[in-house]
Parts: sequence; C-alpha cells; structure tokens
Amino acid sequence: MSDDELSGPIPRYHLYGEPVGALPVEFVHVEALRDRSEPQDWTIDAHTHVGLAQVALFLTGDVTVQFDDSTHALTAPAMATIPPGVIHSFEFGPQSSGFVLMVADGQLDSAAMGGWIRTLLFDHPVALEIDPQVAVRLGASCDQLLEEQRAVDTAHESMVNWLTQGVLVMLARQVDAQGAAPAAAGAGAFRSLRQLIESEFTNHRPVSWYAEQLHLSESSLNRLCDDVAGATAFEMLQARLALEARRRLTFTDVSVSVIANDLGFSDPSYFARFFRRVVGQSPRDFRAVRQADGAVEVRVGERAR
Repeated sequence: MSDDELSGPIPRYHLYGEPVGALPVEFVHVEALRDRSEPQDWTIDAHTHVGLAQVALFLTGDVTVQFDDSTHALTAPAMATIPPGVIHSFEFGPQSSGFVLMVADGQLDSAAMGGWIRTLLFDHPVALEIDPQVAVRLGASCDQLLEEQRAVDTAHESMVNWLTQGVLVMLARQVDAQGAAPAAAGAGAFRSLRQLIESEFTNHRPVSWYAEQLHLSESSLNRLCDDVAGATAFEMLQARLALEARRRLTFTDVSVSVIANDLGFSDPSYFARFFRRVVGQSPRDFRAVRQADGAVEVRVGERAR
C-alpha cells in the first residue's frame, strides 16, 4: 500500500460505497464480482468494512489482493477472506469473474461450527488458490445465493443461511488443507468477547464486567469493538438481545411478556421500550408484520441511538 493511499482516512463501508450504519446480525449479501469491479475499471481502492466479514471468490482471471501491508498475486480459481476492519484493495485482470459474499460478523457466531469457521477464515485475512473442482461447487452455491437474494418467502432466510454455511465450510476446508490461517492480533480477544456475550447476554451485565473478564479497560474494549464491528461494546450487547427477541417473536407464539422475562427484563414495558429503540417497532407490531409477510426481510438499517 503506497504512502499516497494512506495520506487520507481509509474509507469505511458496509458493502462498497454504502455509508456505515448498524447491520442486522443476520445480514448476508452476495453479488457478482464484476458488478462493482467493472464500473471501477477493475480496481477497488483501499477501504475497510465495518461489521462485515467478506469472502471474495475468483473463478476466472488474475487478481492482486492487498491486506494492510501484505500483497498476494493470485490466478483463479482462488479465494480471499477479509475480517471486519482489515484494510484491503483489489486489482483484477479485465473480464475476471467470481462472487463477493458479505456476512455480518455476528452471523458467524450463530452458525453451526461458527468458531471453527471464524478461526480458519476470519481470525486473519487469507488469500490462496483453491481446488478447481471445489471452485465449481462454490460458484454454483453463490449462483443459488443470488437467486435466493431476490426471493422473499417463508423459506428465504433458511435457504440463505444454509447456502452461506455451505460456502463457508467449503472455503474453511480449503484453508485448513493448506494451513493458511495464522492468528491475528486482537482476534482472540474479540472472539472471547463474542463467546462471553453469547453466554451472558440475558444477564444484562455492564460493559465494565466484560472488560474485567477480558483484562481490558473499557476504552480498550470499545476500541476493539469499533475496529472489528463498527460498534461499541454496549451496542453489541444490545444487538444480541434484539436478535434473540426478533427470533422469538418471529418463530414462536410465546407472549411478549414471557419473552421479556426469558431475556432478563423484569418489566415487559421496559422490554417494549428497548425493542422499539433498537428495532424501530413495538414487539407486537414487529410480530404482526412478520406473520403477515410470512418472510424475513434483511436490509441495512440505521444505527440505533
């Protein structure tokens, strides 16, 4: 990365060019590589993604991938994985093809084998050439994801999760086979935070408790969260609670008051205020819309304040 590239602030995006805002934990997006690369003259300048883990699958052509201060020249079929917060850029040969898959960081922890996938693919950026037969299967799965992205029905979310999981497992196997994923500084602390949140979020522990468990100051913990997830530690806790509430309101018939109690809220009215602030609807309105639509809509939202 040249000095000129570093002379100004590195752009921070969700996808590429979209402003930063809070993302649903279940956010998944896939697109054809050429959709953004061709209009940019096959060059994607240095930038970083907030709260999103990225997979780039290269099916044809050549590409040069730069992560922070390391450069990798690849010939397709190949792959690159970019953890949230890592500065990266791409230079493609003309008429290159492939896919870019973006997954909300929190989605990795809720997926089956999430820890294994995170360790292999997203503890550290990875760039390597892959088995051609595996690349064919990956390309087919990404094609299916593109189709599912256009569909809105009751099975949409399940299909997207299933296909995304399959893509990540196939990629992780390639990395595992080639021993290509060293540990990154800070990755272990953030993974430990995720695990703590997963086990403790219904206990409503303060950020200071999490910082103490990780032997960090609150400011250091918040810097870590901002670098990786584009959020404060408190916002991450709120997002995990809101995700669980949305899941239960969508997939169960349990009353709002019971859900509130299960999630550690002693007062259902406090839960309702929390849910409206973070999600933008009352729990009952949210449930009514989901039941009416019979589908889960996934979109980039605004950060809750």
